Amino acid sequence: MTFYSYDYLTHQNSNHILFQLAAISIIILIIAAVSWLWYRHKTDLKYRDLVIIMVLLLLLLVGIQVNEWQSLQSRFSQKSQVTQIMQRVAQEKDVPRQQVWSNTATVSSGMLIKVKAQIYNVTVNPDGNSYTLTKATTINARLNYVKRGN
Repeated sequence: MTFYSYDYLTHQNSNHILFQLAAISIIILIIAAVSWLWYRHKTDLKYRDLVIIMVLLLLLLVGIQVNEWQSLQSRFSQKSQVTQIMQRVAQEKDVPRQQVWSNTATVSSGMLIKVKAQIYNVTVNPDGNSYTLTKATTINARLNYVKRGN
């Protein structure tokens, strides 16, 4: 079973979005260069075809980027709720946040929170505004910990 630290959940980044933005920027530069060539050689239709292909590729990448952005916002919202629960548990148990671990990055009933050596089962009410902690014991004694930077 894998547990994630508070720092890991709050500082997780997405480098693939930077690569997609770089690809979009490169395609925009290619479109500009090919458009300039098309303007210079108006009778040569291969440049027009290249502009059309690059614009379609740009539209595809922008669509993918918008979809990624929406899913990133959803994941961020879920992680924010988990980290709020972790903060609250740290306050209740009077421990630093670094000693609180979660087995998931999404809020759901049945998620586990580990505080020091004790594991708690979190039951979230249907309205999502409150939760209940009950002590739990894992069947598999092997626990993996994912800290910030792992």
